[in-house]
Amino acid sequence: MPVLFLTGFPGFIATRLLQEFLKASLFEQVHLLVEPRMEKRAATLLATLPQTAAFHFHVGDIRSETLGLSPRTREALQADVTHVCHLAALYNLRVAWEPAYAVNVLGTQHILQFARKIRALERLVYFSTAYVSGWRTGIVFEDELVGGYGFKNHYEHTKFLAEQLVRQAMDDLPITIVRPAIVVGDSQTGETAKFDGPYFVMQFFRRVPGTFPLPYIGRSEAEVNIVPVDYIARATAALTTLDVAVSRTYHLVDPHPLKAKEIYRIVHEKIRGTRPRGRLPLSWVQASLRFLPLARWLGVPLEATPYFEHPVHFDAYHASRDLKPLGIEVPPLPTYVDRMVDYFLKHADDPEKQVF
Repeated sequence: MPVLFLTGFPGFIATRLLQEFLKASLFEQVHLLVEPRMEKRAATLLATLPQTAAFHFHVGDIRSETLGLSPRTREALQADVTHVCHLAALYNLRVAWEPAYAVNVLGTQHILQFARKIRALERLVYFSTAYVSGWRTGIVFEDELVGGYGFKNHYEHTKFLAEQLVRQAMDDLPITIVRPAIVVGDSQTGETAKFDGPYFVMQFFRRVPGTFPLPYIGRSEAEVNIVPVDYIARATAALTTLDVAVSRTYHLVDPHPLKAKEIYRIVHEKIRGTRPRGRLPLSWVQASLRFLPLARWLGVPLEATPYFEHPVHFDAYHASRDLKPLGIEVPPLPTYVDRMVDYFLKHADDPEKQVF
């Protein structure tokens, strides 16, 4: 039976992906690389998972060339592991350059070095992001990784540099790259680990007092590509063992995303009971959000605003062609947005879910 080496646990997406693997009994053994500050949380969560595989817990650090593991442990892993899934990263849109580069770029480089010495490697799945395209506009295809357009933040930039390393390694490693869009909670339960992305808009609607309609922000004509975590987990689990997925990149995105104004209206109606009315220039709002205390009170960081105005469309030809025959498709946002909002309203004051 195959043996899995997974980074990023106990992160939300890594945990959901692991649950998919366990459900399908794909791996006989699972090795989890966990950073020291997450050790207690990881152990607690691990105890709740179905024991359909033998778990091995390793405290380490992808910022280290050795992954923070002893030579003996690394050699043992490289003798047994068949599949590597690298999800560990800094996802914060406000992250500084140095920590983002250390984790996202150097960490990926160290995982690639580790993987090159695995004796029977069948697959390395790298978790990138659709937003490695940066400020590029128009249609972005799965096989493309084009620089020169600039980036909205250090997260995008460092993930771009990391994916460059991974794509170069495709010449000698069996690699699959997945590029999720903006990941939200479970489409069936609404459950999520943190309130970012579109949840910032929910925070805004909830915190502004009164029931009067709030105006639209900017033109709001750009697509906002949102996908639920259960789709990401199912799709990635399938691609991990799909032969045709070797040396391919997949946009795990909504092929028919809603525009920002449509999402804004739907969520406004759900939380405030009315439709938005009027429109404020985006520049006015961004100027206000530069005042950090106001931005924190509203629940909306300045760094999130470009995602609601940037005109880009992510093509998902490979993902549709290879996943649809398996019955894996993205549910349309209107079919689960009520569960998203309901979960948010029930847990809006949970400090563990706040990211801003």
